[in-house]
Amino acid sequence: MSNIDPTAVAKTLRQLRKAVESSKGDLGSMPFFVRPMVKRGFERRTGRSFDAWLELIASLIVAVENGSISSAQGLTKAYPELPRQLSALAPNFRTAPERAKRGMSGKALDEVSKRSAERASVVDETCSVLGL
Repeated sequence: MSNIDPTAVAKTLRQLRKAVESSKGDLGSMPFFVRPMVKRGFERRTGRSFDAWLELIASLIVAVENGSISSAQGLTKAYPELPRQLSALAPNFRTAPERAKRGMSGKALDEVSKRSAERASVVDETCSVLGL
């Protein structure tokens, strides 16, 4: 497999971190009783909690920047679950508006749709840059 561009990968991983952070941050605007359900659903759909995703992304950035991972093959060897989990993360973001319809409408739902599409696009870009 080909080598990955560490600068491009680190940049894309930072964008992914921002997408997960902003998604986690959205919990603060949700009703208190809904937050645990959203957290559990996110973990069930993606295979990781918000915090576990953020830890994984941080470790990936370090591994890429220090050169311990320099190819897509090395990445999947070091993180064998990553392709499957990333392939679950994008659909999680894409389907968020459908889940949000239960509790919101109008401009709020439009904003959720916009942010969700942007987040899914970041995941897709991450997969592409990582060669997955």
